[in-house]
Amino acid sequence: MTLPTVFTFSSDRDAAVAALDAVGDGRGWCNLSPNVEEDVADMKVNYFGLRLNKGVTVASFVTAPARRGITQPSTLGVLHSRSRLGTERIQNILDGAPFTVRQDHNTRGLLLIVPVDTPTDLIVRVMCSFTESLCDFSFTGSWTLSQFLP
Repeated sequence: MTLPTVFTFSSDRDAAVAALDAVGDGRGWCNLSPNVEEDVADMKVNYFGLRLNKGVTVASFVTAPARRGITQPSTLGVLHSRSRLGTERIQNILDGAPFTVRQDHNTRGLLLIVPVDTPTDLIVRVMCSFTESLCDFSFTGSWTLSQFLP
């Protein structure tokens, strides 16, 4: 079992950027969720559908190891309770970030492809934007990041 390194941040995102950099090349993953005033658990994958799932929105950044020496794109998944978001809303939240939508599913959430060489600070910004804008609870202005390394 992989034990996470967990920390909280707000406007200074340097530690979050370093955590995402450390999981590069398929060496782990990072989960990010907004901190809320209520005592609510993070959303978990529910095989019966997200509509039955309650909790705080979670963004997961996962990298892939190189294949045959070729660097692979990463993925950014977002578990939320809003059903399908639609192209316009996703593009508004992305705010120009060059991610492409692989899945916008009403029960499995959103899955984005993160192009190779995307600046890590942009990835953190997008994770924060999605989790804050899709949060159903009173946001405190800070996030918790959990870094999972093998």
